[in-house]
Amino acid sequence: MSDAVRLLRLHASVFLHSTFCEHWAVDVSAFKTATFHVIAGGECWLHLPDRADPAPLKAGDLVICPRNAPHVVSNDVAFPDDAVPRNQPTSDRIDERDRIEGPSTALICGYFEFSQQRWNPLLDALPDYVVIPTEHESGSGLDSLISYMVHETALGNPGSDAVIDRLSDVLFIQAVRAFLKQQHQQSGYLAALVDPRLGKALSAFHQAIGDDWSVQKLADAAGMSRSAFADAFTDLVGMTPMQYVTGWRMQYAYDQLLTTPQSVAQIAETCGYMSESSFSKAFKKQFDVGPGAARHGTSQIH
Repeated sequence: MSDAVRLLRLHASVFLHSTFCEHWAVDVSAFKTATFHVIAGGECWLHLPDRADPAPLKAGDLVICPRNAPHVVSNDVAFPDDAVPRNQPTSDRIDERDRIEGPSTALICGYFEFSQQRWNPLLDALPDYVVIPTEHESGSGLDSLISYMVHETALGNPGSDAVIDRLSDVLFIQAVRAFLKQQHQQSGYLAALVDPRLGKALSAFHQAIGDDWSVQKLADAAGMSRSAFADAFTDLVGMTPMQYVTGWRMQYAYDQLLTTPQSVAQIAETCGYMSESSFSKAFKKQFDVGPGAARHGTSQIH
């Protein structure tokens, strides 16, 4: 899983920490980004358009929306018609921590950015909403992380914003771990990652993407026959082993084009291509644009 998270080049930031009282409802869907919400205190309801019943949330619970599907958080079980938008991440945080008497709910809301992400099966495999109840993670790393985030937010000391942002980076990884642990029957790419044999093959490939990989070599790494491995991999991941190999290499190459001064030929070699022309052909097939145009931002990548 670490390799898939690394490929995301995750950056997180908090854009809202507020305390609400009495009747309130906020639309905390961030624009074109994944979002997370930590219930720092009190109780509330998560309203989802595709669910008849809202999800109850309490202090310590965590919600992550990997694709930022529409959602509203409110104090009432009934769906609100007057939700206030709090959904534009900016460089200036919205800080509404007033000293309020009586029942209240405190929220820490943030967003995840995945740098120039075009292909990542981990992100695609996550559901639209991940809810991690606090009681499921009592005494865990995630529980400690959330507690420290809440503590740091409450203090409001100099540098707290930077500390909370860095903690939010780790929050995504811990949340995915917790999600995997709470799933009794895993499926898809997530199941492949934790499968004793398929996971071994994936790890071997991720650690040496420039090797001369074939279905047989991947099967050998998994300790399976070629046909059994190919069938099991395709059934779980939803693509053939070599489609996965190519997709991973191309996303890695795209990232390198934007973040390093390496030449196209050097990146091609790192990704296992003996010729720059064959690499460029595969890259253009994957993204509908050549490596040079991708590096200089002269064309829109799909």
